[in-house]
Amino acid sequence: MEVQKIGVFLSSKESLPAAYVQAARDVGGWIGRTGRTLVYGGARKGLMETLAQAVKQGGGRVYGVVPDIIEQRGQASDVPDVVFRTADLNDRKAVMVRESDVLLALPGGIGTLDEAFTVLAADLIGTEHKPLVFYNAGGCWDALLALLSRLEADGLVGAGGAPLWHVAATVGELEACLASL
Repeated sequence: MEVQKIGVFLSSKESLPAAYVQAARDVGGWIGRTGRTLVYGGARKGLMETLAQAVKQGGGRVYGVVPDIIEQRGQASDVPDVVFRTADLNDRKAVMVRESDVLLALPGGIGTLDEAFTVLAADLIGTEHKPLVFYNAGGCWDALLALLSRLEADGLVGAGGAPLWHVAATVGELEACLASL
């Protein structure tokens, strides 16, 4: 599978742990250096802006998927080369999945979890098959990954074949993961 467009779900919050900020810089730099395109939520705050700027500085393209509420609040980033305007967060998720070859969950909160679980649920029921990688910067996803493993062990989660999600904690691990898809 050739991976050119990387959809990234992540936080738009400010003042997050340094490991999370560094992960956004590292992943963004890698996307840019490798000539790929970022597909992200389009906000000019927090990890979203850090990621988008790192992609641009590395020479990559940026697609911003901006819900009306972000635009109305004046929080849309100026970084994207291409902007997809959406009515709401559900539309944003749909556009991000449609436009991406693979989806990556960097540290984030409820919105990021909602987006990641939407991708997993779509894969489980067979409506959309896009790989999802949890980028476990600073152990952000440790508890979630433990819960998912428990659900898998109990037979509550799993399609009985290829893994539903992948995990990487460094750009090197991410590259290896994507190469194996």
